[in-house]
Amino acid sequence: MLKALFIEDSTEDAELLERELEQSGFDVDTLRVDRPEALREALATQSWDLILADHSGPHIDSTKALAIVREHDADVPFIIVSGTISEDVAIEAMKAGASDFLSKGRLAKLAPVVERELRQAEERRTRRRLEAEGREREQRAALELALAYDATLEGWARALELRDSETEGHSRRVAALTDQLALALGVPDEARVHMHRGALLHDIGKMAVPDGILLKPGSLNEREWDILRQHPTHAVDLLSPIEYLRPALDIPKFHHERWDGSGYPYGLAGEDIPLAARIFAVADVWDALAHARPYRRAWSETEVMRHLESLAGSHLDPRVVDVFLTLVREGRVRLASDPPVDPTTVLVIDASESNRVLVCRSLERDGHCVLMADTGPRALEMLARESADLIVFDSAVPGPAEAAMCARLKKAAAGAPVILVAGVRLDDEAAARAACDDVLIKPAAATTLKSTVRRLLEERRGELSSDRGARI
Repeated sequence: MLKALFIEDSTEDAELLERELEQSGFDVDTLRVDRPEALREALATQSWDLILADHSGPHIDSTKALAIVREHDADVPFIIVSGTISEDVAIEAMKAGASDFLSKGRLAKLAPVVERELRQAEERRTRRRLEAEGREREQRAALELALAYDATLEGWARALELRDSETEGHSRRVAALTDQLALALGVPDEARVHMHRGALLHDIGKMAVPDGILLKPGSLNEREWDILRQHPTHAVDLLSPIEYLRPALDIPKFHHERWDGSGYPYGLAGEDIPLAARIFAVADVWDALAHARPYRRAWSETEVMRHLESLAGSHLDPRVVDVFLTLVREGRVRLASDPPVDPTTVLVIDASESNRVLVCRSLERDGHCVLMADTGPRALEMLARESADLIVFDSAVPGPAEAAMCARLKKAAAGAPVILVAGVRLDDEAAARAACDDVLIKPAAATTLKSTVRRLLEERRGELSSDRGARI
């Protein structure tokens, strides 16, 4: 059955077109519209195999009709059949996206043109489907590889903490703090991915420090200090051969440099110290003092804030300290002694069960609770019963229906951010971004997805905090 939509003000001309198609052997199901609102409703209610449009109707011409159609479907053949269109105008219409044009006096050519355009439309859809399937395979491989990488990095960090039990949990906490502070400073998502890895592995060079020095209960002598101060260079030796970790080296290599140049091992000062290391240094001081050690109690929030202020301009970058203390005052950085924060809930919508599970595992490693649905309508049913703080919506070939679904999901989740993950390059990415909060094109690295999730959740927390402050 060929579903054909006629944009035609004349009932007689529409019947003539339908009869011509039937006589050419097509089994047709047709609908005639002659106004913009009727065209939009027809496009919204079902998909069409073919659109035949008059050029100059009293309520809608082919130019306006073409713009409306292309907003909804990039592939459906759009053929202008008119007795009034000039060749120059027809050529301009084809440049704008029309498939072809015919004179109403030459309908014998209609069937060959329709057959050709249907064939080409099917070829376009097949190419897009194969592209989407290829990107889906790449995405699955990227997720699986990222999970393996994450597990390896966390395993290395955990091995260090098992060696020095006084710092248990420090690497994960300071990595999260570094990411939060980098976001507040406007660091892009991709750079924050590398910062997170570097923070997680900041002390990896201590693997080369002998136990007798690293675990010595008393004070170190000068020779022992010289050995300990080499651990940043050991980190470079260990990590630089690993290509995907080279961009993460700034923190392991430079995290003991000081703003005034008194740090080690290179004696860098000011902005010669990479930003990642300057950000990490502030987060590191906060986490180290906010947690108890066997030889001292945990410091209070006021004590740590005063200490950070005293280090600004000597050990620490004063601008980074200022931004961090603002986060603390706004209640967006918490002490270990504070009541635990309820985990955020992320709703993942993906037709592929294997991808849903992989994304779920990846996000759960960051402490999120994850809900899963295979379609938008099922997700809406879920949101009627449960709340979500963020939504990840995977669509192989997104279009207007998916954009509309993004808006419905956002409304059902009380304004929660929506990330659209697209299986193909979008014809109109700007329109897709207008319908949601961010767009990722497959294959999207799991780390990019996770950093985008963290950024949008942090921005959402900031918005909610501002709203609460305005109401007080």
